[in-house]
Amino acid sequence: MKIFNFFKNLLDKKNSKKLMNSLILIIIISVIGLIGLDIIDISDTSQSNIKLVNEKKVSDKEYENPDTYNDTTEKELEGILSQIKGVGEVDVMITYETTSEVIPAMNVTSSMEESQEKDSEGGTRTTKQENISKNVVTNNQQQDLVVIKEIKPDIRGVVVVAQGVENIVVKNSIIEAVRTVFQIPSYKVMVYEKK
Repeated sequence: MKIFNFFKNLLDKKNSKKLMNSLILIIIISVIGLIGLDIIDISDTSQSNIKLVNEKKVSDKEYENPDTYNDTTEKELEGILSQIKGVGEVDVMITYETTSEVIPAMNVTSSMEESQEKDSEGGTRTTKQENISKNVVTNNQQQDLVVIKEIKPDIRGVVVVAQGVENIVVKNSIIEAVRTVFQIPSYKVMVYEKK
């Protein structure tokens, strides 16, 4: 009751209108601040959930060796290029700058030990020792790597040999399709007519 009377006395004074406006402003700013903090917390939570979902999808995926990846990519490109109007039979060769790189999940443990020794002459000697242990994480008892990230190789160039490329429109369509699929410049794509 004392608090209620205190506020009532404050409001009865001449400056009550100014005080009331200040209180309302403070309340509004506080509510907006709380809403803002709640929104930031929700977005951080959703981002971490997305990251965990993506990481789980990556780690559950079966990884193929580089030769299989190259063959699969070439076959997929041949399939899509052969569907372009005016294109007949297609053969594709892709060359790479590097091979695929797989980054496994690592369990890292580290410990640091520090000791100080004093000798009889008043001198002090400090010894620091740091131990870092890294272990590759495997999936259950199967010895399959848990992979965080797989980096696809950079493409050096693409050679396409196809029927129907004597037509310049068809040839340009093939070049644009390859450029779009691999996001490479057109000088890395060569298209030739098939016998």
